[in-house]
Amino acid sequence: MISSNERTVKVILLFERIKGMVYDVAIIGAGVTGCFIAKELSKYRLKVVVLEKEPTQGIGPTKGCSGIIHAFQLPFNSLKGKLCLEGNIMMDKEADELGFRFKRVGLILVSTGFFSSLILKFAKLYLSRYVEVKYLKAERIREIEPNISEKVRDGLFFPTAGVVNPVEMTFMARKFAEINGVEFLFESRVTNISREEEFYRVEIDGKNDVTARVVINCAGLYADEIANMAGQKIRITPGKGSHIVFDDRDFSHHLIAVLPLKPDKKTKGGGALVTIDGNLIWGPSLIETNDKEDRSVYSEEVKGLIEKHSRAFSRIPEKPVAVYAGVRAMAGKDFIINRNENLINVAGIQSPGLTAAPAIARMVLKMLEDIGIGLERKSDVKKYEFRIRKEGELICHCRDVFESQIRDVIREGASTLDDIKHLTNALMGCGKCLPHVMEIMEEEGLQLRKDFSGSHMVWRE
Repeated sequence: MISSNERTVKVILLFERIKGMVYDVAIIGAGVTGCFIAKELSKYRLKVVVLEKEPTQGIGPTKGCSGIIHAFQLPFNSLKGKLCLEGNIMMDKEADELGFRFKRVGLILVSTGFFSSLILKFAKLYLSRYVEVKYLKAERIREIEPNISEKVRDGLFFPTAGVVNPVEMTFMARKFAEINGVEFLFESRVTNISREEEFYRVEIDGKNDVTARVVINCAGLYADEIANMAGQKIRITPGKGSHIVFDDRDFSHHLIAVLPLKPDKKTKGGGALVTIDGNLIWGPSLIETNDKEDRSVYSEEVKGLIEKHSRAFSRIPEKPVAVYAGVRAMAGKDFIINRNENLINVAGIQSPGLTAAPAIARMVLKMLEDIGIGLERKSDVKKYEFRIRKEGELICHCRDVFESQIRDVIREGASTLDDIKHLTNALMGCGKCLPHVMEIMEEEGLQLRKDFSGSHMVWRE
């Protein structure tokens, strides 16, 4: 039996022996889940670090998602179902606390045949036990969505469904965490994790090791590799999801999906989606791939998405202005959130992971309490204020982005062309503003580097 004094001496010796930095918590991965956990932990007197292999936050599955805040997720008794409902309820408060844009545009689930209409009516009885839902007749749907097809018979309206900019949401969570003391180490690829006494030693390629009492694995597509380093087993299957972006801003104003009689595995679900900036997105698809970085989009995927989602409308929007793909980190039918010793795995966080992120952070906080990490609340938590000026030269005429906006986001921490694009909306149209954006980046001391800003814009025959 080791006495408390002996344990203290042992820990002191361990601190002296270990090279590198010592933290209470090390989070691996700066996607939306990792950043929201970091944001929540920043409210407590803890030493926290976030390790991210990429040069900025949210560059993997977070950026590649549709930006939808789901009203619900089936089945309701699953982990993702419970956390989706909880996260949806929390979203207004999170948006107010962090300052990201959030709009509850609502989801309309429509029927296009007798049997799907019948199923819809039974579905309302079941769903109304868990989520707010209203029945809409076809006439009412066409009043609020003039481009809806004459084949649509009726629908269900879920007013709590919403939209965000996922990169903006993640960036704001990161900045909140940073100003409240969390360290972010970008371009820090973890190469090994080992257990030393009561600590984990996390080795980083080309940098000093990091030592932490608790490691939280939020590595997304690479959560399996991180778990394996710690002697645990998780299997991640990458699932590519392609999207089409239209610039027809008046085509539809809600999230719209057709109730399928038989689910199509290649298109997952998805629908005709609107973005926080007013664009129209159709998607996503679902294609299993062996490549975790495969973000190409093929013409047959685009045709399949148009064929599926056009069933809800009387016409098809004009030619898409862009196509892009994201890759989901799938680990079975549900999220994996578990603890083995002092390593917490937060893996397989595919849709509705964006919606569930605040609830996941709360769940992880409870797990840290169970471990015995003291959670003493700070009395001086700062609120991040993100103000962008609209001054100077108009750089992006398609999206009304001014020079000052680009300079402001760079000075706030945007470090890549991708960051600038998603935080200002520049380059989201015709792309003619690219030379001007690159010139401003150079003047602000940023080098144009290889990131994912172009890899999403691939359309192959």
